[in-house]
Amino acid sequence: MRYIPPTFGRCIAFDPRIPHGVTPVFGANDPRHCRVVIHGWFAQPETTFFGDFEDDPEAKAEVLAVLNESLEPLIEALGTGEIGRVCGYLAVKIDFDEKNGSVSQCSAVCDTLVADPEDYRGVVGQDMEGRDVFEDPVSDVKLTVEENLGSIQISEGLSGSIVVPFVFT
Repeated sequence: MRYIPPTFGRCIAFDPRIPHGVTPVFGANDPRHCRVVIHGWFAQPETTFFGDFEDDPEAKAEVLAVLNESLEPLIEALGTGEIGRVCGYLAVKIDFDEKNGSVSQCSAVCDTLVADPEDYRGVVGQDMEGRDVFEDPVSDVKLTVEENLGSIQISEGLSGSIVVPFVFT
């Protein structure tokens, strides 16, 4: 545990998965002279478009159609129960190669995923040396998402990126 002494005018941002707390403040009710807390999302997570997709409705519609088509098998894979459950938020950025329309990069740009403690399975097997192998549902989910979305194919000549949000509850 780390104590951060109060300093007027300080803004603290941190990973919300880390247990945290604050000491009570008594006295002033004027926000210019007391603690102000801002918490939560500033906007509902939604797919965000960059590059050609941002201003071209036809390109955007094509990418959305291909994305929606690829989400069906992804949701099915995540719902089989073979992969442990997770809680949190994952935003995945997909960059498309203008030359051939394939995914040039697919990576997490925001990740607050943690294993669901009510579903954690612990040891799931042994490695070749007989050591216990523990379930890692966060890595399993991220790998499944990135593998699935990494196979998206759009028309050649389109350039841009999309960020796709996933909320696991």
